[in-house]
Amino acid sequence: MQTDDRERLSRIRQSLGELAQEIQELIPALTERTPLMKGTVYEQKRKCGKPGCRCAAGELHTSMILSRSEEGRTKLAAIPSGFLKDYQVLTERYQRFRRARARLGQIYKTMIGLIDQLEASRQKES
Repeated sequence: MQTDDRERLSRIRQSLGELAQEIQELIPALTERTPLMKGTVYEQKRKCGKPGCRCAAGELHTSMILSRSEEGRTKLAAIPSGFLKDYQVLTERYQRFRRARARLGQIYKTMIGLIDQLEASRQKES
């Protein structure tokens, strides 16, 4: 085996180790037992449509909204007074979980490609 091949294989093995370490760092976000809530919290500003209302002059009504997708459709729900922080924490946990899940899929796909390269380099010509 030539030096270039050994160096390439060494880099592949090192990359596999780094990806395995990254998986270990993702595990806590995927396995924690705290509740989570699908969706995103944001502030909605709107006009009510009444001609004499302050919003007609540009001072829009605001409310905090939970936006989530259900069966391919976006659902909006007003967040009850006093629950904003709870909803923000729950949705952030959900988003952290989904990011970790997506990254895990990317890592596994990359690892399979690297493993395929290792396999090809170890096969003897017949």
